[in-house]
Amino acid sequence: MKEIGIKLKAKREENGIGIKEAANDLNISESKLESIEEGRKEDFKDILSLKLIIRDYAKYLGLDGEQML
Repeated sequence: MKEIGIKLKAKREENGIGIKEAANDLNISESKLESIEEGRKEDFKDILSLKLIIRDYAKYLGLDGEQML
């Protein structure tokens, strides 16, 4: 999980997108995106919602969402 978060954060920063902008665009709380980027899967109640957010976030950043999972 930590590796996924590192890749997502690096891509977001490479794209020049702030965490607040990404959260607004995806309609996801900043804290959830920060948890993903920091590899804190324990912050999520169920694994399915975590996977869906990772997939959508990856696609938003121009990455392969399915491959990230």
